[in-house]
Amino acid sequence: MVSFKDAAISILKKSNEPLTAKEITDIALADSLIETEGKTPEATMGAQLYVDINKNKDSPFLQVGRGKFTLKNQKDSVSSPLVIIEKHNEKVKKEFKEMLHKMDPYQFEHFIGDLLKEIGYEDVVVTKSSGDGGIDVIANLTVGGITSVKTVVQVKRFKNNISGKVITQLRGSAENDQRGLVITTSDFTKDAIKESNAPFKMPVSLVNGDKLIKLIFEHEVGIKKEEEKIYSIDNDYFQSETSTLKKMSTSDKKMSIWPLPGGIDSYVNTLNTFLEAIRDGTNNKSDLINWYKNNFENVQSDRTSEGYIFVPKSMGLIEIKDGIYYLTEEGKKYIETKDLNLLYDLISKNIFAFEEIFEFLKNSDEPKKESEIYEFLKENLDVQWTTLAQTNFRILWLVNLNKIKKCDTGYLAN
Repeated sequence: MVSFKDAAISILKKSNEPLTAKEITDIALADSLIETEGKTPEATMGAQLYVDINKNKDSPFLQVGRGKFTLKNQKDSVSSPLVIIEKHNEKVKKEFKEMLHKMDPYQFEHFIGDLLKEIGYEDVVVTKSSGDGGIDVIANLTVGGITSVKTVVQVKRFKNNISGKVITQLRGSAENDQRGLVITTSDFTKDAIKESNAPFKMPVSLVNGDKLIKLIFEHEVGIKKEEEKIYSIDNDYFQSETSTLKKMSTSDKKMSIWPLPGGIDSYVNTLNTFLEAIRDGTNNKSDLINWYKNNFENVQSDRTSEGYIFVPKSMGLIEIKDGIYYLTEEGKKYIETKDLNLLYDLISKNIFAFEEIFEFLKNSDEPKKESEIYEFLKENLDVQWTTLAQTNFRILWLVNLNKIKKCDTGYLAN
């Protein structure tokens, strides 16, 4: 038996096409290359490869397309259109980064202003080219249509890494109700990263050169996307009806997961009490709606109650027969044991991207922010959520299940 990453290297060496984490895992298990007690080894494989690519500059792996992997030293021999496209895009990214270094500093500030507008910032203003007190751009970011975050931005078109002094200078020029953002074409020293996360000081977000290029290409600022039709065989079309149905049934997970009332630390307690109410005979829709309204003063509408009722149903804990709500066999087993590991397994079985988040954090050696977790899901599972809400709900459930914990700079697996 070998490690997941060694198994992936062995398999990708023999493949003429990039493979998904699931395809790699299926081959590794069939060839007895890996051994695992986990119920979702493909999630572990995907997390390990993604973390290695983003953490290790000497990683042997290359991600192409959405959630497909090949080896760096094979990209010249692999004939897949995805690899050809990736090679071309790598060349353009390198040329773009070189162009940014040659750009006039004030022009660069305006370019960053345009990028911030595309990302979603409003009222973007580029300050004067001199006497700006370390502030190059001022912008507002509206969150959820409710809160407006005033942001002061400093941009550094440097080749050397940015030190903590730049963070301190930006804080000194900012007002009390503002937040900071530093964008550079290079990278940040450990001192700068530590200072940006210093407690009891104005938060300062950091965007290094690699992240900057990713944002530029994602939002298509200063570049244009050329599209050509590339044809491939639709293998799903030629699958038998039985195998197609089987494939659909094994991947039919719910896309949404929602919180429960009672406080962000009380999801499991609320769930347990609700399931016990069903077990004890409160099991028609009207009574369950009233149960939520009577037990939680902030739940005042039938529609909100119905949304909460759907949560354990989507988890596979309850089912409906002739308008009556019953515990499923899995629900009965869980409520008897209150086993959080069993609950985690059930949620992972029924809710999309749940175990992937846990595996990503388990394989990361430093805390990850919500935005970084969302980026992982977007890169590997092609999620198209327009906000961080669904990512945040999954994180909070994992915290309630004692699978992960919150720390000052993000989240870690327990």
